[in-house]
Formats: sequence, structure tokens, C-alpha cells
Amino acid sequence: MKFDQAFMIGQCEVIPIEYAIKFDGLSKQSIQPKFIEVLCYLAKHFPRVIPREELIENVWAGNSYVGEKALTNAIWHLRQHLKNVNGRDGEEETIETIRKVGYRLLVAPVYINEKTEISVTELLNSPNDKKTSLLKLTSYALVVIFSIGLVLHLFKAPKSFDQAVITQITKSPGSELFPAPSPDGTKVVFKWLNNKSSSNLYIKDRNNPQLAPKQLTFGEAYVGHSVWSNDGQYLYFSRKDESNDYCQVIQLKVSTHQEKPIVDCPTIGGYYYLDISPDDKTLAFHGNDEPADDSGIYFIDLTSETSKALRFSCSNNCNYKERDFAFSPDGKSIAVTRRVNRFNENIFLVDLATKKAEQLTKGEEDIVGLTWHPNGNKLVYGAQRADVRRGYIVDIVSKITTALQLEGFSYPTFAKNSKELFYQQRYEKYYLASLPLDNDIASSPFPVIESEFNHQYPHYSEQSNHIAYVSNESGFYELWISDSQGLNRQQLTFLKQTIRYPRWSHSGEKIAFLAPVDADKADKIYIYDLTSKKLSIVPSLHQTHNRPTWSWNDKAIISAVYEKEYVDLHYINIDTGESTRISFDGSRYGLMTSPTTLVYTGERKGLWQVEISFNDQQVLQPTEKTRPLQKISGKVFKTAYTWDYSEQGVYFRQTYTKHHQLAFYNFADQQTYPLLRLPRNTLGSSTTLSKISSTNELLFTRAYTPQADIKSLTHPLLSQ
Repeated sequence: MKFDQAFMIGQCEVIPIEYAIKFDGLSKQSIQPKFIEVLCYLAKHFPRVIPREELIENVWAGNSYVGEKALTNAIWHLRQHLKNVNGRDGEEETIETIRKVGYRLLVAPVYINEKTEISVTELLNSPNDKKTSLLKLTSYALVVIFSIGLVLHLFKAPKSFDQAVITQITKSPGSELFPAPSPDGTKVVFKWLNNKSSSNLYIKDRNNPQLAPKQLTFGEAYVGHSVWSNDGQYLYFSRKDESNDYCQVIQLKVSTHQEKPIVDCPTIGGYYYLDISPDDKTLAFHGNDEPADDSGIYFIDLTSETSKALRFSCSNNCNYKERDFAFSPDGKSIAVTRRVNRFNENIFLVDLATKKAEQLTKGEEDIVGLTWHPNGNKLVYGAQRADVRRGYIVDIVSKITTALQLEGFSYPTFAKNSKELFYQQRYEKYYLASLPLDNDIASSPFPVIESEFNHQYPHYSEQSNHIAYVSNESGFYELWISDSQGLNRQQLTFLKQTIRYPRWSHSGEKIAFLAPVDADKADKIYIYDLTSKKLSIVPSLHQTHNRPTWSWNDKAIISAVYEKEYVDLHYINIDTGESTRISFDGSRYGLMTSPTTLVYTGERKGLWQVEISFNDQQVLQPTEKTRPLQKISGKVFKTAYTWDYSEQGVYFRQTYTKHHQLAFYNFADQQTYPLLRLPRNTLGSSTTLSKISSTNELLFTRAYTPQADIKSLTHPLLSQ
């Protein structure tokens, strides 16, 4: 929801397009966008009482998890900002609370263009102060009109988002994901996730909206994205069963539910994107076959029973990974997303005949779905930054990107014949939580830091008695600290880019974390020194790193690095950047538990330990024959990152089909003790665990069960 038209509330001018307000004679004040949206909605519907549910639906897209607290917060802040709209030092309320109902604006809004319509006679007969005010507004309006005219002369004016129409397609509890509309738009297939059953594909008949969606697939196997054939007869999707070690792309005849395997797909990885060429002859899917370095896009000929999949993506030394893709309506090109690292993914247009690529977007971090407009002149895509998803349109010729002003927007897909756009609206909400470990009775996690924003990756330092974490309060994930109770919070960085994985040094004086550099082409390890308040970058020669931890003496960083030939842990000097490889088995994450002992996890299941030799404080590179010791069996311990080490044992996450479990492995008796069972979607997928010994609590990232619904969008920008 967005309103662009400026208006007056008493002596206060509200400027929605700038998210600002201005009192006469004073400077503009920037206001949070959601606060302005609430005020605009109240003004637009003046003098009606607006129920809380209606405001949440229109400002927060119905996301009650965020909206309930955020709305209360917005109203409070708006009252503070608007205290003097009548020039009486806040004596009168501007927004009235109607108990158990909602809110009402008490001062009539006057829109700027409406003031310019007052006649000259009325103006001359009005009081002097009113004349002055109206003359000011008239002058302002004339300047605005002239400016708009000039812009319209040079550029074609964009359509107002207020003309957009959003239609709810699904609204069941749980998450409806990855919409796949039939070519005529009368049916929509989606993946449904809930806490009581496994994920499967369902089909919604839009001609019979009173009917519940019909289940198309059954069983415990993982199903991914789906795509219709252009003739509307078949549906294609991937099905992965890790327990039986197989993955297949399936052709489903929709009328009879008859299934036919088409080609094998990789059991390792989580990318199961699909698309079909406009002539229904070629299916594109995500595969991974040797001798390719990584997974990529493969094509298979659907007209031949004996055809073999051919790799389309670059195979070796690519410096990027291709993930999502979409054939152009004319079948001459394919739009692909290329991920350079976890901070950089953008869309490229690739000619199918020559494989010549042209970059369409810049500065994106994570592409969450893309689709061609049926006219072939633009792409619609979703992008996620700091865990907030938004929708965009990019023009193929001009490369100009226009925001759709829709939060939660992801995985858009056009119905190719009806030209309707369907998308998934999904919100992710994370907060810091702690689990008491010494209670005699079972306990639920307690919130430590929870708000309308996201907070992740907590790490506690006994020496500083503070928690380091990241928060997107500023619109970017920046580094913050708080005391052990989550109070006295302080933002430490202002990089205006996403950072991840903060880790305290053993001394409690420094924090290491990952962030992008060099226009997002690489990531580096940053170090924030709390004593000097300075930020530095470890001069590592590697381009891609993983979660940093500290050497025992705090003079080096332990981090996995990603090279063309291998991925393994390195010991990186924080002053010189000198790097020594200290593992040879695909290790991803490690902690120093003594001056010479490293425990780590990686491609091999289980928790492993290896001794590192030093000579005059310099690490000596171990040989490939150095034999690590398995501390915990891979049958018990399967997590790569969600664990924390203590002298007595290890706290870690166990993953089951329908839930996660936090557990403790005791070194003394070599037994595993369950601590807490949580629904699978409510434990942050990449969270760290961090123990606060003084209070015997375990810190981690907790997530609200994500809600995702399928919607359709009609928008003037999409009709061109």
C-alpha cells in the first residue's frame, strides 16, 4: 500500500513520497515508512473508525505476527510527532483510540491539490493568516504541477500503485509456496507446508473457489517447484527422497494423475527450479553431474524417450553459480540468476544460440523468483535483502528497474495466456531466545530480544558479559551488542549492507563477522575492536569465507575458504592475512578448544577433532595424512553449524521430518540427552548456539512459523 499525494493535518504537512512531515517554519522530519502508511490510511478514510485488523491487512499485508505490535508502536510514534498540529502544545489528540475497535483521525486532512482549487474571490475574502497559508500552498502546488509537467515531457509518468488490485488465492494455515498457474489462469498449483503433514503439491480451482485445494502428490518425499506445459496438459516437478537416495523430475498428467519419471536430479542441494520452453519441447532443470564443479542448469529434450540431459550452465572455473531461470516467450533466450557469493546474486539474459550473457540487474543480494511478462519486454522478480522480500520489474531494453512496492513479494509467475501475475507473499520473523538448562521441569524458550525487526546469530562473551548479534532495524543487517539480558542495546556498525555471523574473541575485546566488499564480488572478514571503536578488514587473499571463529590466542581467524579445487578450514593471521590450510576433508566450521585442538564439522557427518602444531607461534601446515578423530558419530551428530562446545559435552540441533530438537551430547557417558523439541520452521535454519554459563542458558535464533499465501496482482505497470 502506498499513497503519494501530500496533505495537511492542521499545521503539519505530510509528504508520503518522502516519508516525511513538516511543520510551518521548521525543517522536514523523516518518519518510518510504515508510520506514514498508517497515517495515510487513516487520512484517506477520514472520519471513519478503522479497525486494527483492517490497518494490519492493508499496511502489513495481514501479517498479524508483525502487525499487532508494530501498529501499536506506529500509533504511539505518530501521536508524538503530531502533538502540535493545532498549535496548542499537544493539548488535543490527533489520533483517537476506540477501545476494542480501532483508531480514528480527529483532524480533517486537506490534500494539497484540493487547496489549489479555492477561488480567487474566496482567497481575497479570507483572513490574512489564511491568505498567507493558502498562497504558500498555491505556490507550492504550482511548482509541483510545473515539475510534473516537465517530467512528463521528458519521461513517461509511471502509473500509481493505488490502481493495483491484489486478489487472495489461498489463505490456509501454514505456508503455500511457489505458485504455478495453468496457462489460462483457472487453476493454481502450489506447495503447501504445515506443521502436521509433509509438504506436497496441491491444486486450487479458481472457477470453484468454495472448494478446498485438491492434493496432487502424496508421501514424505520432498517436492520442489512445479511448472505447467504450455498446452495445459502436464505438470512437471522434482521429487527427492533422501532416505532412499533418489531424486527424479516427474511429469504428471493433470487430468488422470498419471506420473512418469523424466530424468534424475541431484539428491544433494536444495535448488529444484524448473521451466519449460514455449514450444513444450525442452525442460530446464537444476542438475549436478561430473565433471562440473557445481550444480547448474540442464536441458532435456521432451520429444525423445532416449534423450540425455545436457548441461547449459558453465561447468568449470565459473566464479558463479546459476540458480533460477525462465525461458523467454519467443524461445530465443533464457533469464538466469547468477550467485557470486552469499551477498551477490543478479539476473542475466543469456542468448540460447550463442550463450552470450547480458546483465540486467545490479546490487541484488538474493533473487527469490523471476518470470517473463508474456509480452516479452520485461521481467518481474522478487529480491530479498536483510530478510525482507520485495517485488520489481526490469525492462529488458532500458535495464530500468521499477519497484512494485510490495513487501513479502517472491516467486512470481505469469499465467501465459490470461497474463495474470501470481506470486507468493511470505514474511520471515526472527528473534533471539534463550533456553534455561537447569530447570527441574520442562521449559519453553524465553525471548531475549524481540521486536518488529529481525535479530539473528547471537554469540555471548563471558569476558564482556555481552551478546553480539545482527539486526535489520536500519534496513540492513548491522552489528549490535546488548547485555546478557538483551538490554542496553547498541548498534556498532553502519555499513549499510548485510553482515553475518558475529563472533567474540576469547578476550571479549573484538568481534569478527562476514560482510561483502568490492561491489559484492567477494566477502571479507571484518573485525570490530570495542576498545578503539575501529573497524578493520583481515587482509586475506581468499575471495569467499565462511563463519569466522578465533584462534586460541586471538591472533588469527579460523574460517573455511572456498577455492576452485576445494573447500576447507584455514588459519588466517589477522594482521598479515597469511593463510594456512588446516583441514583436508571438506570442513566448513571449526572452533579452537585448546591452544592446539580444533573441533570441526563439514561434509562428513559427525563432530571431528584434530591437533594443530605450532612452531614459534606459527601454525605448521598438517599433511593430508593427519588423521582426525571423530568425537561424535555421524549417526547422532549431523548438523554443520548449529552447535556449541563445552568441556562436558556439545549442545547441538537434531533434525527430524516434522520437528527440530536441541540436545546435549555428554562426553563422560557418550549419551545424548534431549533438551527441547520445536516445530521445524521455528528454529532458525542457520542459527548458532551459544551458552551463557553464568545463568546456564542456551542462546539461539527463534523463528515464528512463516506464513505464506498465494495472491494475484493486477497492476498498470504490468499491462504495458
